[in-house]
Amino acid sequence: MKNTFEYCLNELSKKEINSLFGHGSTITINYIKYSTNNKTMTIDCKLLTTDPETCIETYPVGLELLISDSWKWMGIKEGITLTHSIDIK
Repeated sequence: MKNTFEYCLNELSKKEINSLFGHGSTITINYIKYSTNNKTMTIDCKLLTTDPETCIETYPVGLELLISDSWKWMGIKEGITLTHSIDIK
C-alpha cells in the first residue's frame, strides 16, 4: 500500500508538486500504519524539495492538502494523521 500511495501521489499530483515545491520535487512515504489510539492511519512522509525558497509559503499546508486529496482519491475511507518533514533533494 505504501508504494502504491507514493506512486499515485507523485505521478498524479506532479504538476501541483512542481508548482508548490519546485520542479523535480518528490514526496516519499516512510510508512503507513494503523494507530489504535487514534483509530486512524498514520502516514509519515518526507518532502524532498528542489527549491527551498518556494516552500517557505507552501509548506506544510500544501503538503497536507496533497496527501489528503490523494488519500481520498485512492478510495480509502479511514481517516489519516500526518507526520512530515522536509529535506533538500
